[in-house]
Amino acid sequence: MKLLRTNNDGVIRAWRRGDPARNSRRSLYTDGKHLFSYHLVIGAHTGNTCVVADYTAATGSFQTQTTSCHVGLAKRAADLVMHPRVWMVSPLSKTNEEVPF
Repeated sequence: MKLLRTNNDGVIRAWRRGDPARNSRRSLYTDGKHLFSYHLVIGAHTGNTCVVADYTAATGSFQTQTTSCHVGLAKRAADLVMHPRVWMVSPLSKTNEEVPF
């Protein structure tokens, strides 16, 4: 499947559908399964569920202002939002592991 080049909202929509996409600056992108802000995995699409790690100042896990914006967009589309500490120990944060549920 061809990689779609779109805006940030389009990347989030593609991630929800399970399609690969990236924004013009390549700061937000998805392989269809994982959602990345720069090279940090901030979301995972498994089955019919989209899960996002809340990498924002509110959780004490601030990364960058851009990543916080990406997380904010993804949170609006997500089915589940995880605290980053929970996210990091879950298999969802890894790009090479299967989800146990």
